[in-house]
Amino acid sequence: MIANGKQVCYNKKQKDREGRRNIQEPPGKGGFMDLSMKQTQQQMEQSVRILQMDSFQLTDYIKEVMLENPVLDMEPPKERGQALALKKMQWLEDQAKREQENTGYYEEEEDESLLEKTAAAPGETLTEHLLSQIAMLDGESALLPILRQAAYYVNSNGYLDAAEEDICRETHCRPEQVQKAIAALQKLDPPGVGARNLSECLLLQLEPDDRLARDLAASCLEDIAKDNRRSALAEQFQVSEDEIEKAIARIRRLNPKPGSQYGGSRAPQYIRPDIVVTAFEDRYYVMLCEFAYPEIHLNEGYLQMAKETEDPEVLAYINEKAGQIQWMQKCIENRNEALLTVAKAIVKCQERFFRYGPQHLNILRMRDIAEIVNLDESTVSRAVKDKYLQCAGGVYPLRYFFVKGLEGEVSAAGSENAKWELRRLIEEENHERPLSDQQLADSLNAAGVEISRRTVIQYREELGFPPASERAHSHSS
Repeated sequence: MIANGKQVCYNKKQKDREGRRNIQEPPGKGGFMDLSMKQTQQQMEQSVRILQMDSFQLTDYIKEVMLENPVLDMEPPKERGQALALKKMQWLEDQAKREQENTGYYEEEEDESLLEKTAAAPGETLTEHLLSQIAMLDGESALLPILRQAAYYVNSNGYLDAAEEDICRETHCRPEQVQKAIAALQKLDPPGVGARNLSECLLLQLEPDDRLARDLAASCLEDIAKDNRRSALAEQFQVSEDEIEKAIARIRRLNPKPGSQYGGSRAPQYIRPDIVVTAFEDRYYVMLCEFAYPEIHLNEGYLQMAKETEDPEVLAYINEKAGQIQWMQKCIENRNEALLTVAKAIVKCQERFFRYGPQHLNILRMRDIAEIVNLDESTVSRAVKDKYLQCAGGVYPLRYFFVKGLEGEVSAAGSENAKWELRRLIEEENHERPLSDQQLADSLNAAGVEISRRTVIQYREELGFPPASERAHSHSS
C-alpha cells in the first residue's frame, strides 16, 4: 500500500522497491504461494490464478486489469533481437503438402454449425490435451513413449504430420509397435485425431456399421462435393439417391479439422517459451523470459495526483488501487520465482536429456521436484501448467518431463529410459554368456536406473528379447 498520506511521489524504481517492501513475503513452505490467513480470499485466488498463467495469458490478464484499474500502467514486452512468438512447430519441415489440403470438398462447406465440436479445456492446446489422455492410459506400457512422441507430430488441425518410418527412427522402435501406437492415438479425443489424410479423418469419426458413408468417405470425396454426381453414385453403390443424400449429410456433420478448436484464445500454431535453457562451457543455464509479457507499474499521473490532492477520498482511492497493483506485482514475482526454481530442478534432474536427447530422460515424478525445491506438489503442478521450455533440441511443454503428475506414477519417459538402457545392455552383452534378468537388473540399478527383476522381465519381453538361455542358444546355432 502507499503509506503516510501524500508521501507517494517517487520514481518508478523507488515505487517498485517500495511495493516489494510494503507487501510482506507470504510465510510458509518455500516462501512462494502458502498465503497467510490475513490475506483475503480474493488475493489467494489471484495468486493461484497468476501462478498458472503462461505469458500469453498473463499479458491478457494485465490488459484486463488495466480496464478496471486506471492506476495500473504497463510497458510492452521488450524486443530482444527476434520476435517473441515462435512460428508454428513444424516437426517435419520438409513434409510433402498434406493430402487433406488437396481436396476442395470442405472449402465449399464452411457451415461450422454442421461440425460436431468436442469440448476443449479453456487455453488447452491439442498437444496438452493428447498428453493428458496418454498419461491416464493403462495399456501396453511399451507403446506409451511412442504414443507420446507421435502426439508431438500432430499438427494444429489434428493430423499426424509424420511418416511411420520417421517415428520408428525417432523412437528406435519396430514398425509394428509404431502402427499400434498410431492406432491408439486415433482412439483419443477429439474424434478423428491422428489421421494421415482427410479420408482417414472422416472414417475415424463415422460409425463402424455406416457402410455407405464409409465407402463414400474412403473413395468418393471429390464426387460427393458435386451435386450432379448423386445419380452416378447411387448407381455405383446400387442404392437410391435419397440414401446417398443422407449419407453425404452424415459426412458433412463430421469435423474435417478435429484439432482446430484447441489452443484457447491464442492461435494454436504459436507458442512462447517461458523458460530458455542454454549450454555454455559444458554447463546448462536456465533463464526466465520476463520480457515475454508487459512490465507493470504505477501510473505516474495518478502518483502526481496523489501528491497534490487535498481530497481524502481521492487519496484513499489511489491508495486502494495502488495496493492492488503492488499485490499483483508480488504475485507475478512469486510466479516467476516458483517457475524458475522448478525449471532449474527439472533441468538438473534431466541433464542427460538436454545433453544426449529424449531417449535419455530419467524417471521423474512431480513429487520428486516438489521435494527438491521444498514446495507443495500442487504448487509445482500449477507452476508448470501451460509453460514451455526452449532448448537446443526444440520447444517442449514443461509437463513433457512428467506423466502422472500429482499421482506420482513412474513416467513413460522414465520407462523409455530404462528400456533404452536395457536394450543397450542386451545388445552389447557377451553372446556366449548372456546376462540373466537379475544381472540386467543389477547393472541398471548400478547405472542409476531403479528397477526390479520383475520389471526387467516385462521390459525385455516388450522389447522382443528372449530369456538368457534362449539368447545363448540362438547365438550358438
